[in-house]
Amino acid sequence: MAGSGMTDIAWTNETRKLSELVPWERNPRQIKQDQAKRLNESLRDFGQPDVLAIGPNNEVYNGHQRLNVWAEQHGPDFEVDVRVSSRPLSEKERERLTVLLHKGAAGEWDFDTLANEFELDELLEWGFEESDLFGHDYDSVEFPEYDESVADEVEYLECPECGHKWPK
Repeated sequence: MAGSGMTDIAWTNETRKLSELVPWERNPRQIKQDQAKRLNESLRDFGQPDVLAIGPNNEVYNGHQRLNVWAEQHGPDFEVDVRVSSRPLSEKERERLTVLLHKGAAGEWDFDTLANEFELDELLEWGFEESDLFGHDYDSVEFPEYDESVADEVEYLECPECGHKWPK
């Protein structure tokens, strides 16, 4: 099935009340409190730019975290946009879709663009950690004490013309 290029699934745009949707009990995705807060802010500030993916029997394929945040925020009668598959996905297709949608299939960050075109304070405010951007969490790095005696062991080269010295 992997890479078979299946085209027998068509998706249509519809709306559903949250109470009609059936979450997947085996959903392997979870959300931390700070992530839920950012998701809540995103939904408050931008509405629903990303739709939930569901099956013809209202089984949720993608969007469980949004579903949970909306249910808490708006209650069961809140209507959301959904994409409905023309046929139910098998359990294996559902597993594969979940992994493909969330494990790097949609691209990765261009850190040069982030560094040059975005404000660091805003990136941190919007959910990046310093370790995401710099590769280290500098607040938790312990630097050794400077030891002057190490400098005594450094060998120098000297320019014969000007006398300038630099470490070997």
